[in-house]
Amino acid sequence: MGCQLPAGGHVRFVVSRLARLEQFNRLRWKPKRIRLEYGFLKHLPEDYTGPRHTVTVRRIPPAWRTGSDEDWYEWEDRPGPEPVSHATGSDDELVIQVRYVEGKPRG
Repeated sequence: MGCQLPAGGHVRFVVSRLARLEQFNRLRWKPKRIRLEYGFLKHLPEDYTGPRHTVTVRRIPPAWRTGSDEDWYEWEDRPGPEPVSHATGSDDELVIQVRYVEGKPRG
């Protein structure tokens, strides 16, 4: 490396530098808050083979249901690619959607 350091100096320099980088990384990448969304998903017909995307049809407030204090959602698959959106969501949270779908009847 061309760096003349006393014996062991190079190792101490590398360890010190790594510690500073790790500290910077912890400050820069804060943990995200997790938000769960529950809802029902309506699929496109089974014979549809093209691109698809999912949209939120409506939000169901907790007052409409008993035993839950969370909003629920109705989602729907739509044909075609997802539209381009310039909206940006919150950078400090991770949204996980739990989607319930209607099962196929057993024959």
